[in-house]
Amino acid sequence: MKQALLILSVLGMGIAQTSGAAETTFQPNNTLSHTITNISTSANYGSSRNIYSTNSGAHVYSNDEISQAIDNLSAHAKQKEYQLASLTSRLSYEQRQQQASRVPDRNSAPAIAAANASRVALSRSSGYCARYVRKALQSAGYEFTPNPSAYQYASRGTLAQAGFTKISNDMAPQVGDVVVYNRTSSRPHGHIQIFDGNDWVSDFRQNSISPYSGNYSYTTWRDSQYVDDASDRGIYLAMADK
Repeated sequence: MKQALLILSVLGMGIAQTSGAAETTFQPNNTLSHTITNISTSANYGSSRNIYSTNSGAHVYSNDEISQAIDNLSAHAKQKEYQLASLTSRLSYEQRQQQASRVPDRNSAPAIAAANASRVALSRSSGYCARYVRKALQSAGYEFTPNPSAYQYASRGTLAQAGFTKISNDMAPQVGDVVVYNRTSSRPHGHIQIFDGNDWVSDFRQNSISPYSGNYSYTTWRDSQYVDDASDRGIYLAMADK
């Protein structure tokens, strides 16, 4: 108790003029090791003060000082929030720009292949879709060993070796995309076609993505330079073979 009275006396306050609580811990050698005192002075002594006392001495902080510290922390947090919002906006813009740059222009290999296929397409099927699409791809600079059947451009990895990546059938088509239909018992050679930006073209200009009246399984391929995300890579089947 004498220890606590001594601390209050040093601060120039009488016990009768203060209210609060003090917790004092003594080590075995009877020395004061840690004291925490929260004292509220009377009106004659000004505003409330929080006093934290340790072996190294007493540190006194007024309520005004604590409020100022909180205001400083709040301002710092808002500044960081603005910086984060700015970085997020910039990242979103750069991603849009990057995505836009991956759309083939008319001088790109996918666009050239599609344009060449579209230019020589017939009005109806001749049964040589693999030959027409293969020539269109080679005319644009794609290098690969030709296959006798259309489905082999997917099953033998020919398109992958030429620089194409398999993407989801659910993705919106873009110029130069190639679709390969699997073979079936009724169609042993399968089918291959390329998108010219408006229509699907093989040896003839098709009315829709499927040259068949029924549903057949197929895979979609895109020049790897124009695949936006690695997550689009992999094997996807759009329809069950019936």
